[in-house]
Amino acid sequence: MGKRLKRLLLLVVILLLLGGALWWVVSYIAPDEQLDLSYAPIDVQGKALDMVKQLKPELVLSETDIDHLIKQNLKSEYGNGEAGSSAIMLRKDVRLDGARFELEANRLVAHMNVTYKERLPAALDAVYLLEWQTPNIVLRPQALSLKKSSLPLTMLDTIIIPLDLPALNVVTVGDVQFEQDRIRIGFKLHLSL
Repeated sequence: MGKRLKRLLLLVVILLLLGGALWWVVSYIAPDEQLDLSYAPIDVQGKALDMVKQLKPELVLSETDIDHLIKQNLKSEYGNGEAGSSAIMLRKDVRLDGARFELEANRLVAHMNVTYKERLPAALDAVYLLEWQTPNIVLRPQALSLKKSSLPLTMLDTIIIPLDLPALNVVTVGDVQFEQDRIRIGFKLHLSL
């Protein structure tokens, strides 16, 4: 009887340790920050036309503008395309619940809250290299991590953010500068007399 009690006690202790370790892992990878996918639609074409009317040869997209453009693009590509905060499925078993995007010169840092298999919430950080390919901003994956642990880049796709620039014969894109907290798109004006 004493051996059985010791074995049962040892089994209970092992189960408690495993349960505690599992609880610690789940709480460690859980998001620290509440994020959503809400955005305000950005009228890039309207901004560009205002720039032409004011004879300013550049369009400035703030970090907030970029955040909203990416969320809008993700919603239209993976979700229902409507503004709001509902989650979208990125891949099988991976749901994007919220995100926040930060510009750092020619890099974009994406802080994402995801849920795996409808049960396991996690916070992911991704780093993308920003490129300009007329008329789109292209985000090329550079790094992906779960807290401080690196994950394979194959889990990320290249993201193309189309900018709805006006198709006028009067302006063309001259240069694009990725700055610390904004993207500056310089235009060349073609005025004929």
